[in-house]
Amino acid sequence: MSSTNLPDCINTKLNRYFKQLDGEKTSGVLKMVVQESEAITIKFILDRVEQNQSEAAKILGMNRGTLKKKIELYKLK
Repeated sequence: MSSTNLPDCINTKLNRYFKQLDGEKTSGVLKMVVQESEAITIKFILDRVEQNQSEAAKILGMNRGTLKKKIELYKLK
């Protein structure tokens, strides 16, 4: 993927996803995209701050309690 523009990257991935479905019906695409994007973003930030949850929460714009719940939800620890 040559584009570094996030919306273009998402669009490319969604196009690929729907091509792979080959006409099969799907549902819950927004939820899937949001959850996968959130998990990837949280893991990326945690790695950048060497697992410092307070710093990660600040960067992500959420409180530490919410971050802890999402770490458990996505099994990032």
